[in-house]
Amino acid sequence: MNVNKISVDQIGHSEIFSKLYDEYLPKLYKYTLYKVGDTNVAEDLVSEVFEKMLEKYHTYNREKGAFSTWLFTIANNMIINYHKKNGRKLYLFDFDKVESKYRLEDQIIDRELKELLLKGIMCLDERQRSIIALKFGACLTNRQIARMMNLTESNIGTILYRALGQLKDILKEQGFY
Repeated sequence: MNVNKISVDQIGHSEIFSKLYDEYLPKLYKYTLYKVGDTNVAEDLVSEVFEKMLEKYHTYNREKGAFSTWLFTIANNMIINYHKKNGRKLYLFDFDKVESKYRLEDQIIDRELKELLLKGIMCLDERQRSIIALKFGACLTNRQIARMMNLTESNIGTILYRALGQLKDILKEQGFY
């Protein structure tokens, strides 16, 4: 579906909203969960993003950028506001809430590795973390990320490459490798 061709009047139609919701919910949820580390908070924030989308769709200007850029900007602003209200702190997923089919020892190893990875990611700067979250959390392409961040696609690739290299070095220092 080409959301850039949807008119302001159409967004109120449940079928179009449903398509937008189906298309963007998984990406927004993964991105938000990656940034806040709590499933309940992520669900709340993503629902607020969709509320804001309905409320403010008339302000969207396709000439300024893609619809996905506009939507992720709303999400990012809500995440920033959440962190401001709740104090910026290192977050770790509550892996005990995640269902798993693994044996207990596999769960423990998996949790420790994920915690180590998240601690390593927190050592990166905000721009690097955002790009990693958009790439691996929201599963966006470098081109989509570049449009959202007003950078070139090659800049995104370079930043991502360097961030992953830096993360690898951090993990080596922590004994991961």
